[in-house]
Amino acid sequence: MPILERKIAHKMTTLCSHITYPEFVLPLHKHAEYELMIFTHGSGKQFVGEGVAPYAEGDVALIGSYVPHLHLCKSRMKSGENAGKEELKSGLETELEDRLYSRGEAIQFSPQLFPSSLLNLPDYAYISKLLSKSQYGIRFYDEGLYDELLEMMKAFDSSTHTSRLIILLQILDRLHHCKKTQLLSPTAYSNTNRQPELEEPIGRIYTYLYNNFREKVVLKDVADYVGQNPTSLCRYFKKSTDKSIFQVLAEIRIEYACRLLANSDLTITEVAFSSGYNTPTLFFEQFQKIIHLTPAEYRREINGTAK
Repeated sequence: MPILERKIAHKMTTLCSHITYPEFVLPLHKHAEYELMIFTHGSGKQFVGEGVAPYAEGDVALIGSYVPHLHLCKSRMKSGENAGKEELKSGLETELEDRLYSRGEAIQFSPQLFPSSLLNLPDYAYISKLLSKSQYGIRFYDEGLYDELLEMMKAFDSSTHTSRLIILLQILDRLHHCKKTQLLSPTAYSNTNRQPELEEPIGRIYTYLYNNFREKVVLKDVADYVGQNPTSLCRYFKKSTDKSIFQVLAEIRIEYACRLLANSDLTITEVAFSSGYNTPTLFFEQFQKIIHLTPAEYRREINGTAK
């Protein structure tokens, strides 16, 4: 499946930005910028490259340039008292109650901020080594680091131009000197791992589907987003990808459902609703068609449990 490639919009005066995430909702994605993520609330699973690790409030991670990543929140969901087959027949309506949102603070900074000869400059030796390791994804566990970084972020926010760059370099230097770290992925990602960018309007269709797959997707809305006639858009997409737009939507939803089945305690019905399906029946049909297993069989197989 294609990975959503985000274009980070910095202000005109900078190539590094402080972003607050009130909730993690993005699908699997990547971007040119390095990303320092500080988890400030909630818990869940962090997918970086080919690795996965739990995260909780107070954790710190550095993700390299173009490394695919996803933050999957842990949620507490409640369904009606009569969960089961009877509800499937009547059309289960699930209510989200007391959802445990995850929040975070991130600094995203462009590789263009550093000299092209970074590896050969002794003054940048520590930062060069850190950025190279970040292509695996790095977790930092030093005591007190969380509070230190939040204070440095405040200074970062109140600074501009050269002063802001100096604080960014100080943050990276502090991370390099951490004693307790962990690499998140067994594989380092680099520009050679990048998939070629999808041509327009194909790329815009994928972007819309990835950003809206958990909601009701209407063809007219997709066409309006791309700026084309719905009929012409469907014909062009089918010719270019050999798939229909809604076939790709189903693949995106099922890909997300597989992550939930493997990494959460949600019931299968809850997974269906969380993945954008209004009825579990359609979810079961599409899951078996794409994965060639039932959701329950997939969960047992991925978790290595006996039938």
